[in-house]
Amino acid sequence: MIVKKVPTSKRAAAKSKAHNVRALVDYIAGPKAGGDGEKIEHRGTQNLLNVDHEGQVQEMIDLAEVARRSPQPVQHWIISWREGEQPTRAQADAAVATFLDEMGLAEHQVIYALHRDTQNCHLHLAINRVHPDTEKVVTVNNGFDHEVAHRAIARIERDQGWQREDRALFLARPGGELDRSRPRGGIERQPSGPARDFEERVGERSAQRIALEVAAPIIREARTWREVHDGLAREGIRFERKGSGAVLWIGHEAVKASSAGRDCSLSALEKRLGALTVEPRLLEVPERMPEPVERVPLHWTTYAQERARHHEAHAENRESVRDHQRDEWRRMADRHRRERGDILGGSWRGRGELLNATRSQLAARQAQEKAELRDQQKLERSKLQLARRRFPGFKEWLADRSPDLAQEWRYRERQPPSLEGPTFERPAPHDIRAFEPVVDRGIVHYRLAGKRGAPAFTDRGKVIDIRDSNRRETVLAALQLSAQKWGTFIVHGDEQFRRLCVELAVVHGFKIANPELQHSIVNERARLRGKREHRPIHRPVAIAEAYRLHLADVARKTTDRGTDPSRLDAEVAVRLRLTGHDRPAIARVIKDAAPALRPGEHRDWDRYARQTVDFAFGLPGSQLARHLACRREQLLSVEGRSLECEMASRGRSPALLGR
Repeated sequence: MIVKKVPTSKRAAAKSKAHNVRALVDYIAGPKAGGDGEKIEHRGTQNLLNVDHEGQVQEMIDLAEVARRSPQPVQHWIISWREGEQPTRAQADAAVATFLDEMGLAEHQVIYALHRDTQNCHLHLAINRVHPDTEKVVTVNNGFDHEVAHRAIARIERDQGWQREDRALFLARPGGELDRSRPRGGIERQPSGPARDFEERVGERSAQRIALEVAAPIIREARTWREVHDGLAREGIRFERKGSGAVLWIGHEAVKASSAGRDCSLSALEKRLGALTVEPRLLEVPERMPEPVERVPLHWTTYAQERARHHEAHAENRESVRDHQRDEWRRMADRHRRERGDILGGSWRGRGELLNATRSQLAARQAQEKAELRDQQKLERSKLQLARRRFPGFKEWLADRSPDLAQEWRYRERQPPSLEGPTFERPAPHDIRAFEPVVDRGIVHYRLAGKRGAPAFTDRGKVIDIRDSNRRETVLAALQLSAQKWGTFIVHGDEQFRRLCVELAVVHGFKIANPELQHSIVNERARLRGKREHRPIHRPVAIAEAYRLHLADVARKTTDRGTDPSRLDAEVAVRLRLTGHDRPAIARVIKDAAPALRPGEHRDWDRYARQTVDFAFGLPGSQLARHLACRREQLLSVEGRSLECEMASRGRSPALLGR
C-alpha cells in the first residue's frame, strides 16, 4: 500500500475555504462523482451529524471557517492498494478508522470514498483538522505527518493482510509493535515528490536525482574549492552562490546545494574548505544532456527528441509573437511622437485654451489606441497559450504505439530482489555451475555462460542483486553463492520471490534469517515430508474444484499470515491461466466459488471477478506467470493432471513446452 497527501496548488489562484472544501468533497463522494457507476464502490463519513451529502459539505465548511488563521484546514489524503488487491467496504471503513487513529484525528470530521476507476483500488479522504469541540486546528506530528501516515499504512497492512511495499518505512510486528524497516541514518535520500513525479511522467532523471547521485559524491570527496568546481564541471554542473546559500546549476535548472545533502550546503562547505572561490574559466560549463531515469527504456531516446522539438517549436513561436508585438509598440510610439510634434509644434501664443483642449483630445485618442493594442496583443497571447498542446507523458506516448510497452514502463521494477549478509566482503569470482563471473571495478556480474546482455545477478559485496528473479536456476545460483559467502542471509523481495527462496532453502538446506519466513519454512518442510510419505493418485477435476485446490495450496504456501483473500484469488487466477483455462471460465468460477467460500464478504462479485481476471491477464499477472512457469508441472498435479498427458493429448513432446 502507498499513501499520499495531495497539496493545495500554489500556482492556481487563491480560493476560499468553502470553494476548496466543496470542490474536494464533490470530487471524492459527490452525487456526480460516480459517473457511470464504475468509479465509486463505497462512500462513508465519520463525526458528521448530517446524513445527506449537501448537509455534510456545509457542516464541514462551517467548521473549517472557524479556523481563521489556517488558509486550508481540510486535507486530501489518498490510500492506494496494489494491483490484484480488492478491499471490501468493511475493510475500507476499518482502514479509515486505523488511519485517523494513528494520526490522532479520530474525533475529527472526515468524508471518504473507495474508488475503482484505475487498476489500483484507492481511498480518497477529506479530513478536517479543526476539532469539532475545541475548534482548534490540530497539526499532526509538528507538520511531519507523512511519518505518521506511513505508520498507519503499516498497521493496515498487518491487520488486513495486504502486501508490504519494498521501500516501506515501517514494519508492523504481529504483537502490535511498529519497527522502522531501516534506521533513520540508513535511509537513502531520495528526490522530492514533485521531482519523482517529473521522472515518472517523462522518464528523465530529475535535477534533484543528479544532484544526489552525481554531484554529492564529487563534493564530498573534494578537498579544495578547485576540486569541487573541476569535478562538477566535468559532469556539466556549476556550483554558484545565491543569497545566503548556494545552488547547483544542472542544465537550465537550479537546485539547492543542500538538496544533495546537508554536508553539501554552502555553510558546511565553507567550514570545511574555506570561503567560496570561483575561477572565471569555470563560469562556462558544458551543457548536460537529458538522461533516462535508469537503464535506457525502449524508445525513450526518440521520445526525448520529439519532446525537445515540441518545446523548441513553441519557444520559437512565442519569441516570434513577442518580437512582433514589440515592433507594433515601437511603431505606434514613433507615430504618436510624430503626431505630437506635428500638431503641437509651432507657436500657440494667445491660444492657451485651444492648446489645452488639443493636448487633451490627442492624449485621449492615443491612450485609446494604446488600450486597443494592449487588448489585441493580450488576446494574441491567450490564443497562443490555448494553441499550445501539452506534450504527452512517456507512458501516454508509448500507449499510442503499443499498450504493452506502456504497461511495461508502468510496472518496471526499479528495486530488484536482493540477498543481504551480515558482513561486507569484497566479491570474488565463484565457479557456480552454468554461470560465469565478470569482475567490474570491485563488483562481480554473473551471466549464463556464453550469454550476453544484462547479468542474471550481481555480487556487490554485502548485497547480491538478482535481476533475473523469474528463473529458478538463477535464484538457486544466487542462494548458493550467498550460502558460500555468509552461511546465513536475509531475503528481500516480493511475495513470489520469497516463496521461491523458501522452497529452495528447504530443498537445499540454505539458512534464511528472516523472522517472518520461519513459519513458512517449517510448513514447507512438513509438506515435503508428507509428500514423500503419501503419494496419492491424482484424478482430473473440474475447474471449480481446481480453483479450491489451488486456493488451498496458495494459502498453505504463503509466507505472510493473514493474507487477504483477494491477493490469494489473484494468484489462483494466474495459476488457472497457466494450466490452460480461458478468461471467461476463470471469471465464472471466481464469481461463483469465491462468495460460496466467503459468504460474510459483501461485494459486487461480478466486478470482483472481472478485476481479478484483468489482473491475471494483464502485465502484472504475466510477470507472475513467468515466475510460475517453471512450476507448471506441479500446478497441473494440483488439478490431478500430468505434463506428459497434457502434451500427449495435444500430440506434442514435453521438450517443446514453452517454445
